[in-house]
Formats: sequence, structure tokens, C-alpha cells
Amino acid sequence: MSGKFILAQISDTHVRADDAGAAAAQLKKAMAQAAAYRADAIVLTGDLVNDELREEYAALARAIADPPAPLFLMPGNHDARGHMRALLPGHDYLPQAGNLSYVIEHFPVRIVVLDQIVPGETHGLLTPELAAWLDRTLAAAPNKPTIIALHHPPFLTHDLLFDRIGLLDADLLAEVIAHHPQVSRVICGHHHRVSFGQCAHAPVIVAPSTSWIYGLAMHDGQPIAPRTSEQPGWMLHAWTEQGGFASHFMGL
Repeated sequence: MSGKFILAQISDTHVRADDAGAAAAQLKKAMAQAAAYRADAIVLTGDLVNDELREEYAALARAIADPPAPLFLMPGNHDARGHMRALLPGHDYLPQAGNLSYVIEHFPVRIVVLDQIVPGETHGLLTPELAAWLDRTLAAAPNKPTIIALHHPPFLTHDLLFDRIGLLDADLLAEVIAHHPQVSRVICGHHHRVSFGQCAHAPVIVAPSTSWIYGLAMHDGQPIAPRTSEQPGWMLHAWTEQGGFASHFMGL
């Protein structure tokens, strides 16, 4: 690996078993583009499948069977932890009990994956226990540049729907991150559109969906979560020690 670290973030793939392989094809197209940009790692920030079905995870497993770079998964509100453990062979970095939070240590940038989904619910939640785990985990490597990856955006997007089903206790996440200046980026998905925010000192990047884009409803009377003709895509995050991070939207 050169002095540049390139992370491909693919989100909200919503792989289905009844769409003639359309969502899986978009995921594979995104991974092929990541390969063309020589991504050192790929992280999928949740909503891997659409309805938590076993056959959807089988389709997902086929789509990601030969990734062009080390591939890391995390759940979104459309995912089932048990199915992820059981039906996605080779992803043995996933914890075998409890939530699916973990750390990727072996790149120039440390990646902390935070599983804050609530089974059966659409919103996310940062529990005190999970916040304590995150605080300990960040304290273990205070001098290494770090990305935190989660599914739900930890800031107000001003969307009438997604702020109701976002990350509850986002202020607690900001409180933890504020104690750890090595956190350089927070990356997430869920909203199906590119947006940018802040969590303590760290810029937050929301990736689009590879399958479809939602419009923004900011005012009463505007359609809630309309599907738009905007281009689906993924995010490329490039890091160097001298320049830090640059993040790019990559259309499909």
C-alpha cells in the first residue's frame, strides 16, 4: 500500500430476491468502480438487503463473493444480525454475540464500525453501554487517524422523515467523539442521498444509496421520501498523512 489510503463506502444496497438482480447488479457495479480507483478497503454501511430475508442474504453473498478489496459489512435497520452471521460466509470479523460493532486495525486509518440499530425499529440508538465501548475503543489508539462508520446520520438533516428515524441520542455520540481528536471523519448512510454535517469536531458524510435516491422534504406539504431521478452512487474517501481526507461522490 502506498502512502495514500483509499476507502470505498457503499451504502443502502437493498439487495432483493425479486428484482431480477437489479440491486445486486448496482452493488457489483459500485465494487467494480472501487477497483478501478484502487480502493484499499470497502465498507458497506448498512441496509444490505431490503426485507431481512434469507434469500436476500443469499443473493447478497453471491454479489460480494469476489470483492476487489477487503470488504467489511455492518447492519442497517433493514438487516438481521443473525442472518448476517449465518449467511455471509468468510466475514469472521463480525462478533459472534451481541451487536456487530468492531474495529479494523490494519490500515493507516483505523475504522471503528458502530452497530447502533434497534431490531424491529427504523431509528438508531446509541445506548450508554455502546457509548462506553466506543469511548474505550477510541482511547486505545489516540494517535491513529480514525473513521467511525455507522448507519444512521448523527446530525439533524432537516428532513421531515429522516430526522424522526435517525440516530437517537446523537448528542451522546458527539460527547464521546469530542474527547477523541483523532476521529477525522464519520461516515454513514440511511438517508439515500448525499448530505454533510458535523458531530463534535468531525465532519459527517452521508453516502447515497446504490439503488435509489430520496428527495428532501423540509417543509409541510412537500412529499415525504419521494424517489427522485438523481443518480445513485457511492462515496470514495482518500487519505494521506499530509493532507488528511478528501471525499468524493461517485455516480453509478
